[in-house]
Amino acid sequence: MTSRESREKKETESVDEAPAREQSGKKRQECEVYTNHPVPSPSLQHPSAGLLHSVLCLLHHETFLLHSLQCPVPPDIHHCKYTGLHFCNILAQCNKTKCWSEKGYEVSHDQYLKGKLFLTITAVDYSNRALYTCVCDGVDACDVRLIIETLASSLQLNPGEALVMDLPIPEPVEVMYKARDSADLYGAQICTVTQRSIHCQPEYTHRASLSYPNITLRDVNMTDSGIYSIRDRKNEEVIHIYTLTVNVVKLETEKEPGSLWWIGVIVVLLLITFIIVVIVVMNHLVQRLKKEKAELEETIKLNGSVTELRSRQRSFSDAGPLLRKMLEMEKLIQLYKPESKRKSLSLPNLNNITVVEMLLKKKEEMEAVVQHRQDLEQYTISQWWSLRRPELDKLIEHWINNENTVLPQHNHQSVTQ
Repeated sequence: MTSRESREKKETESVDEAPAREQSGKKRQECEVYTNHPVPSPSLQHPSAGLLHSVLCLLHHETFLLHSLQCPVPPDIHHCKYTGLHFCNILAQCNKTKCWSEKGYEVSHDQYLKGKLFLTITAVDYSNRALYTCVCDGVDACDVRLIIETLASSLQLNPGEALVMDLPIPEPVEVMYKARDSADLYGAQICTVTQRSIHCQPEYTHRASLSYPNITLRDVNMTDSGIYSIRDRKNEEVIHIYTLTVNVVKLETEKEPGSLWWIGVIVVLLLITFIIVVIVVMNHLVQRLKKEKAELEETIKLNGSVTELRSRQRSFSDAGPLLRKMLEMEKLIQLYKPESKRKSLSLPNLNNITVVEMLLKKKEEMEAVVQHRQDLEQYTISQWWSLRRPELDKLIEHWINNENTVLPQHNHQSVTQ
């Protein structure tokens, strides 16, 4: 805002000669007058003299029809203009023939002729925050302070996620944090942004970072829940308030009893199923082993029957000669007994050999037969021979003592053994 002398000088300028201001890339927002504050100004000569209007503007992302920053203007006023505290030139002015305004600002000539001067800001952002003054014929009609309503956001994050906060205004700004259970009204400063760099308290240094137009707080946890405020240090205004809630992560031991009950049921069912499967498999294996055992026993039985049959056949084939030898031995014993001595002497000797030699030869033959017999009848033959051999030895000894024939030395040793 220029000095009073500069403003009075510019009142005489033509409306067509006013310079144009470029204000592009702005969003249409809604502004509403919400309070009036009297300001002493003895020079004002119309009903609105000494009034300070504070206007609260809502910062949205869509386009809305704007209301106006308005000051009543008496019908006899012939020249009015609006100036801003932070601007070096006139924003808008009117006379009886026409109105002019810079880009981004609008005034209605029809309303001006009716005694109402409205200044409409077509796209409000934070650069429009200022104290606007309406001057009519050199007299301050009213002052209007433009305030943008503080934005509010509620965020719900999981532990480990990042909190991203927007920086809609140039620096310097600061970040204030207030815990939910804190008694502090405004909270404590945790970070500041100046000269495009961020400076934070030690406990936030390793987690906070700046990347225009955002401040990021990484790896949030449950202790980070609370209210974060982005504050404009130059204008002493809170720009944006973030209410953060970090979700509580339940531990495994803190699960609801219902879920634990279902888990127990599932485990029991799985265990029962496993036991049933094991029983079925084991039963199948047992049945299979029994079947294999029965088949093996049947095979062994059949093989044993075949072996026994073959053994019997072999025994039957050898029974004839063996029986003949046994009968022959019985006849010899009976024939050469002492009571049959006379009869035996009358018998001729076969091949001109003595009786003793013949008896020894038959004994050797029977010994060989009994020794090489390996079938099931061996026990019976051995029993028979154990009874007949002593009798045959006595018989041989008898004949040796009653014969005048001299036997060979080896025959004599065999008989005496």
